[in-house]
Amino acid sequence: MQELGLIGLRIQRMPSEPNLEFGIPSQYSYMTVCAPSCHDCSTLRAWWEEDEGRRSRFYKTVVGSDEEPPSRCTPEVVHFIVQQHFDAPSMWAIFPLQDLLALKDKYTTRPAPEETINDPTNPKHYWRFRVHVTLESLLNDKDIQATIKDLVTSSGRSFPGKKAEGADESGEKLSKVQLNGKA
Repeated sequence: MQELGLIGLRIQRMPSEPNLEFGIPSQYSYMTVCAPSCHDCSTLRAWWEEDEGRRSRFYKTVVGSDEEPPSRCTPEVVHFIVQQHFDAPSMWAIFPLQDLLALKDKYTTRPAPEETINDPTNPKHYWRFRVHVTLESLLNDKDIQATIKDLVTSSGRSFPGKKAEGADESGEKLSKVQLNGKA
């Protein structure tokens, strides 16, 4: 695809490298779009809560913790994963609204599987997702706006070509979110 000038989609839990279980967003090429989930797979929260084995391996290999991961996909877990995607060198980082809403407990009251937009393996499950919060409530929620704004600005994505604050000399971002004491 790169030879044709086409960008590729990278979903961390569906890596394009055959020897990896999880993609490494910091190693994605510029000619990619990275996302923690998409319309044709479960949301970040649903994946985390439905697959205990992969959740544990992710926590060990990606987060770098030998502790048991939380069974619930907490806002801290979501922030850690979303931040990896914002900080990736991919041309675009895109996020389903459900994954961004999971940055705040208030928006995670519905069962996570209900947030899946489309399940291509099930002909009866098609594009039925409806957002469970009003636009007005999101416009009035300054906390989630500030969280998302911080993710965008700290990654340097709001000012292309400008080295992000907190980056080392090579331009690599230094993780700011700690999960289980691990950066």
